[in-house]
Amino acid sequence: MKSILILSAMGVALASAGCARTVESAATTGRLDCPAEQGGLTRVSMAEDGRTCRYRGADGSDVELRLVAVEGDAYATLAELERQLAGLSPREPSPEDTDSAADQGSAQASEETAAQARQVEAQARADAAASRVDAAAEARETAEADGGGAKIDLPGLTIDAEDDEAQIKIGPVRIDAGEGGATVKVARDVRLKGEALSREKRGVRATYILAGERAPGGYAFVGYEAGGPKTGPLTVAVVTATRSIEEGGMNDDVSDLVRRNGGV
Repeated sequence: MKSILILSAMGVALASAGCARTVESAATTGRLDCPAEQGGLTRVSMAEDGRTCRYRGADGSDVELRLVAVEGDAYATLAELERQLAGLSPREPSPEDTDSAADQGSAQASEETAAQARQVEAQARADAAASRVDAAAEARETAEADGGGAKIDLPGLTIDAEDDEAQIKIGPVRIDAGEGGATVKVARDVRLKGEALSREKRGVRATYILAGERAPGGYAFVGYEAGGPKTGPLTVAVVTATRSIEEGGMNDDVSDLVRRNGGV
């Protein structure tokens, strides 16, 4: 009897996974959910068609939330967005903006950029297997103490460091950091909300950052946070700042906006 009950429970679970309900999101409604405030972000504009809205961060950053149609596949669509961001020019101030010009300084110094890269790297290490990451970190610290470089190649973890430059790969995380700036890229398949038991990962989440001298002219920080079904549309938050973002990465409030709209 116990075996029959267990098999029955497994059957119900599998049936539920196969018939998981679609959770409503911007991808299903075609309109973004743009609250007036999201943590430290304040909405400054919203398009009538509901496909874009814009926020101003407490740190002076600008966040534009977009619904982006997928062309080809999700990763190709994001690659095209990265190409566009690399040539981005600072936008002209709009009447909706507050007096933020006084808060905008020069491009961040190399020390601040290095701190950003280190913080993103630390988050990546937390997501990787602890034993592998700890071993790699210890090897890298030893090499730096000796004034040299280090090259570590382990399953899911690659570090190629030389003095003030480093190329780091930890699973889906890619970091290319140098004295003048950093490029950070994270992309991975994920399950959509309501599909926790599904074997198939039908969603995607991605983060892309250009900081310091890597950022296009006039900016100290450019990047995006994206999420949604692979078939689209994707919810993309494009973040720009003309001065240092002390947190060293995407604001948690930006991630929250993407998750609530992307259904991931």
